[in-house]
Amino acid sequence: MPIIEKVSWDTAGAEDIAYRFPNLSLKYGSQVIVKENQWAVFFRDGKAYDVFGPGRHTITSNNVPLLTAAIQKLGIIGEIFNCEVIYVSNSQFKAKFGGSAYSAPSGDIKYQAELGFYGYSLFKVEEPKVFVAEFFGNKGVSSSEDIANYIRGFVNERVIDEFGEHDIFTLVKNVDETTDIVSLKISDEAARIGIKIVDVVFEGVKIPEEARRFASGMGQQAMSMQYMKETASELKDSQGGGAAAAGLGAGIGLTMPFMMAQQMQQGQAQQPQQVIVCQACGGKNPTTMKFCGNCGASLAPPSKVVCQNCKTENPATMKFCGNCGKALAVQSEVTCVKCGTKNAPGTKFCGNCGEKL
Repeated sequence: MPIIEKVSWDTAGAEDIAYRFPNLSLKYGSQVIVKENQWAVFFRDGKAYDVFGPGRHTITSNNVPLLTAAIQKLGIIGEIFNCEVIYVSNSQFKAKFGGSAYSAPSGDIKYQAELGFYGYSLFKVEEPKVFVAEFFGNKGVSSSEDIANYIRGFVNERVIDEFGEHDIFTLVKNVDETTDIVSLKISDEAARIGIKIVDVVFEGVKIPEEARRFASGMGQQAMSMQYMKETASELKDSQGGGAAAAGLGAGIGLTMPFMMAQQMQQGQAQQPQQVIVCQACGGKNPTTMKFCGNCGASLAPPSKVVCQNCKTENPATMKFCGNCGKALAVQSEVTCVKCGTKNAPGTKFCGNCGEKL
C-alpha cells in the first residue's frame, strides 16, 4: 500500500456533510490540509482520536498524541502507520422530515388520532470527534446521504414519541406549544451525538376533522354513543371476533363495553336513594322499612285531622288548625284488631300488617 504524502478533501459539495478516506498509509511528515469550513478527524479501529482544524498540518507524534499512543499500545513501532481520515464540514445543513404519529389514548373510549406532520430541521456538526465516533464508529455510516437519512429518522422518531405523550385534547388546543417541546427535546438529544440543532420548523401538523370533533365535549359524547351502537351490533351478529376487529380498526381499544357498563353502574350508584324520614327523630330509612331503625317509631304516613270549621286537613298531632286557628277535635289512637298494633288517630290502614282499620 503506497504511503500517502498529502490528504485533502477538495471535492466537497454544498450537500456533503462528511467524507471518509479509508485505509490510508501515512507517516510522520505527511500533510493533512483542512479547509476553512472543515475538520479532519483521525479514525482507527472504530474510535475517533485527534482532530485537526483549518490549516496545513504536518503529522508529528506531538500533534496526533492520541493516535500515536493507540498505535504504540498495539506494538506498532516506526514512522509509518495505517488509519482513516474523516473530513467533517462545519457548514449548516437542512434536513426535511415528515410522517404520521398517534396521539395518546384519549377519553373514555381511548381514542387515538393519527396525525400527519412535516417540516425541516437546520443542523450543523458541533463536536466533530463525538460526531465521527457516533456515526462512523457506532452507526457505521459511509456517506453524507446516510447521515442525512439518519438525521431525518432521528427527528421523526422524536416527534412520534412526543406526540404519543399527549392526548388529542392537548394536541388540538396546544399544537404550537407541543411542537416547541418537541424542538427542545430534539436539540437536547442531538447534542449527545455531536450535532447542534439550529432550528426545527414544523411546516404543518394535520389533525383529522374527526379528532377535532372528538376534542369537543359534544363530539366525544357522540362518538362514544356511536361506538356503543356499533359494538352492540357486532356482538349481536358474532361471537366477539367482529367487535374485536372493529375496535382494533378504529384504534380505540377493546375495553369500551366494560368501561361503559362501569360508568352506567357508577351513574346508578350516584342517583339519590329514596328514603322515608321518621317523623319522630328525623332518621332516614329505606322505603321498605316499616319502623324507624333509629328510634323504632312507626314509619306509616301521619294521619290527618279535618278542621270542622274550615275543612282543612291538618296532621293528627296538631291541636289547632293551621289555617283558621280553631281547636281541632281530639282523636284517640286506633288499635288494629288483627295484629294489635296501635296506630295514630285517623289512620285508615294498619302500619304493621296493612289491615283496614
